[in-house]
Amino acid sequence: MNALDPTVCRRARLARDPRFDGEFFLAVVTTGIYCRPVCPARPPREENVRYYRSAAEAAQAGFRPCLRCRPESAPWSPAWLGTDTTVRRALEFIQAGFLNGHSLAQLADKLGIGERYLRKLFDQKLGVSPNAVAQTQRLHFAQKLILETDLSMTDVAFAAGYSSLRRFNSATRENFGCAASELRRRKQPRGRGPGIHLSLAARPPYDAGSVLALFERHAVAGLEQVKDGCWRRTLHTERGTALVELRPGPQGIDLVARLSDNRDLMPLIALLRRMFDLDAQPLEIEDCLAQDPLLAPLVAAQPGVRSPVFSSPFEACVRTILGQQVSTVAARSLCAAIVAAADCRAELDGESLLVFPTPEALLAVPDTVLKMPGSRRQTLRAVCEMFTHQPPPSELLEALAALRGVGPWTLDLVAMRGLGDPDRFPATDLGLLKAVGGTDRKALLARSEHWQPWRSYAANLLWRSLGNG
Repeated sequence: MNALDPTVCRRARLARDPRFDGEFFLAVVTTGIYCRPVCPARPPREENVRYYRSAAEAAQAGFRPCLRCRPESAPWSPAWLGTDTTVRRALEFIQAGFLNGHSLAQLADKLGIGERYLRKLFDQKLGVSPNAVAQTQRLHFAQKLILETDLSMTDVAFAAGYSSLRRFNSATRENFGCAASELRRRKQPRGRGPGIHLSLAARPPYDAGSVLALFERHAVAGLEQVKDGCWRRTLHTERGTALVELRPGPQGIDLVARLSDNRDLMPLIALLRRMFDLDAQPLEIEDCLAQDPLLAPLVAAQPGVRSPVFSSPFEACVRTILGQQVSTVAARSLCAAIVAAADCRAELDGESLLVFPTPEALLAVPDTVLKMPGSRRQTLRAVCEMFTHQPPPSELLEALAALRGVGPWTLDLVAMRGLGDPDRFPATDLGLLKAVGGTDRKALLARSEHWQPWRSYAANLLWRSLGNG
């Protein structure tokens, strides 16, 4: 494991620098509490402080979460960034609540490794077990729901992944030293409308404007819209559907959600954090990109660059293929026509909502609706056929590359917008070539090598400089 530098941590906590929020946690041995580096409490003496890379580590060491700075409100800890791909994927599954309804053996099987080896990897890379991470995740999520929503304690328990109200109450008393109802009394009263209201934190700075601009530019009529700084969209969930509204907030993004089943709330939030790229590390990204004179003024003008993704790899594939060799406006119109023709709907609180079509539904859309060259239509149908068998993300690009009509540009866009790869750069994109003054593709690709491992963010900066979101 990479050790934390106590000197850097001390400076960050004394300055209460929000840019380090979620980068590490500090625990105070005299109080038994662990906090975020932005905690408003009086700074403890250094000899009484211990530093941890994650909340799970602090909890495993016997410390309880602070009720003032609320560690559950920090951006998702980036402690895993230096780990290998297997551990990163495991943490993403845990963050989405996989271990709430599945065993550790099932998680290991999904990762293609043995359970014993998975435990060993977590111990070596993070110093905690997968179950310890999941337990801390459940506890933090429950605290957030108690303090920010009006959900009943039973709903909070099941939404946070507890199997029973008794287990939830026991965990609350053990970790906070009081009942959940006592925590609820600390909740600030707010006059709000229906739905579940939550704040999703982002490590500052966060360029929410460019993220919303991208979603607005690609918004599909009837499915999503961006209006008055608010993004509204229906999304598939494991047990049904969610209708979400997001708008920029003081610390990141404010969410209002309605769900068919509140047990899908944790994975829904994990998806939204991924879509809006809330867990990026802007300092590290901008330090790298600002070294290039071409990007330096863009970084200065647009601090907090993000690289958003679509709701699923399948949706990213469909949108990208529809966008081959046509304008964004034309691709969006065609996508809206296809979504309307597929007419996939879900009921939510008595309302019939349009959702993005499944591969099977899209395959049933007649050719008369798919107004595109025959070769591209065949590619689209081949992709839908492929997704009926649910290819794992690790094999998606290889499977796509084998299809006729899929080239480097398509693969790069799917990697960026579907898989969230931070280091893809579609050097053949006409918009990127225009943004850099018409440099030839080979020269642009060679220059982009200096932007690794954040080339996707460089691409977003360049597109944004053209007003393309």
